[in-house]
Amino acid sequence: MEPPLAERMAKRLLFQGLSPTQLETIAEMTRVREVDSGEVIVHERDYGDTLHVIESGAVEVYVASPNGDRLVARLSAPEEGEISYAGDFFGEMCLLDLEPRCATVKAEGPCRLWELNRDDLYWLFGDDKELQLRILLTVARVLSRRLGLMDAGAAQASGGG
Repeated sequence: MEPPLAERMAKRLLFQGLSPTQLETIAEMTRVREVDSGEVIVHERDYGDTLHVIESGAVEVYVASPNGDRLVARLSAPEEGEISYAGDFFGEMCLLDLEPRCATVKAEGPCRLWELNRDDLYWLFGDDKELQLRILLTVARVLSRRLGLMDAGAAQASGGG
């Protein structure tokens, strides 16, 4: 039998350090979604209000370019006992700005996602500033790591690395 959602969430980078009560509250507002291989989860330039955490499987992140869509990242659920420091979530920019999505995300194979609505999280943040700080700091750290990886990749592609 599968452990309760809150217990599974506690093992993920985005939710580490949260109390059992905080995890239960988030679990209650989380929608679990099964996604088929090749399914587009979010479309670049659409407005989004959902943060997605990958419980199982992997996704590919594409951005439009003059030569067609370009794969920029692959995100996956961590293996048992592993912490994904580059992040096992996407759509986090909806927590920081109200701009359209900056990439298209497709399921690489069958996936199970946890979907968290921005408005639900904002409501929760209003009641629990510690939770807000922990989640937003984790999002900022992951974004910083992703930018560093992209910068390193760009330098290598241009012959500078």
